[in-house]
Amino acid sequence: MNDTREFADRTVAGRRAVLVNVAERDPLDTSISRDEMRSLARTLRLAVVQEHLVRVDQPHRATFIGRGKAEELGRQGKAARAEVFVCAADLSPIQQRNLEEILETPVIDRTGVILRIFAEHARSAEGKIQVELASLAYLLPRLAGHGAELSRLGGGIGTRGPGEMKLEVMRRRIKDRMHRLSRQVADIERHRQLLRHGRRRRGMPLVSILGYTNVGKSSLLNALSRRGDLCTADQLFSTLDPATRAVALPDGHTCLVSDTVGLLHRLPHHLIAAFRATLEEAAYADLLLCVYDGSSQALHRQRETTEDVIRDLGLLETPRIDICNKVDAVPDWERAGLLRGCPDAVLISCRTGEGIPELRQRMQEALNVVAAP
Repeated sequence: MNDTREFADRTVAGRRAVLVNVAERDPLDTSISRDEMRSLARTLRLAVVQEHLVRVDQPHRATFIGRGKAEELGRQGKAARAEVFVCAADLSPIQQRNLEEILETPVIDRTGVILRIFAEHARSAEGKIQVELASLAYLLPRLAGHGAELSRLGGGIGTRGPGEMKLEVMRRRIKDRMHRLSRQVADIERHRQLLRHGRRRRGMPLVSILGYTNVGKSSLLNALSRRGDLCTADQLFSTLDPATRAVALPDGHTCLVSDTVGLLHRLPHHLIAAFRATLEEAAYADLLLCVYDGSSQALHRQRETTEDVIRDLGLLETPRIDICNKVDAVPDWERAGLLRGCPDAVLISCRTGEGIPELRQRMQEALNVVAAP
């Protein structure tokens, strides 16, 4: 094994996949989670041949779903010629390893799917560093199973086989690599601080866009900046690399607006930690633009997830504007319901331009309040 990234680099695009979803207490939450998992699989270009919904009252320590259920899924997956099983839950290393032995097929959990999408979509050096750091943090506790396979290569009683020694080398190399990447992330944060100080000296207010993945944050930045140069796509995590654009306000002044990485319900903690330097751009903003998909049945989940991140970053006191995007897909009679749920929200459509002038005006008013002595 010549590179610590060998495990993480295995592509699964085009593989025949079985999705294993986990039922939640609320049927609506179950439906939303299933839709999100389908979107993740579609973004990863998996060929889904089966879907299953399992009920797990108490996660089984060894297999998460229980051995009997795993054996049943294995038989059905084999009949469908499945090449990979995708579990909508986060599995411990031992659960993943045991499931792979029972199913006789590779298993990817929810975090593994998200990491592969991140690795495909990272374009800048900064994004690639953060994705690799998160991938290695995920890989490190999963090395033991591979070491067990390698140890069968040799070794006698009281001695360590070549596989076990190779495992130790791999673990040490990964830890060294993670240490170097962590230093690079710290350098990124220092560089960002210098950029922020420069902008402050020029007296330009800072605005940060926060929101769930695929709600139209990049489209909003394109609409506000009138540049249209940011990549937009109807898929999850299409933007990992943050962008900053100058935006003209109605009174002729200019502010700087920054995009951030998309959020997701129960986004794994080590992923948030790896991208903290990016998310913390919002900590220095004079104004937050919190974007939601007004046409989505998951609007409540998007709001809860965004609120959790705002709370974790200590931004509850930062001025904000709530924005419901994609209202061109919302019938007129449903818009009143949107405003009942988000009474101060601006309803916009980045596709048609509806509501963008009103949003600019609201941004100007909010920034004037911030600038007032």
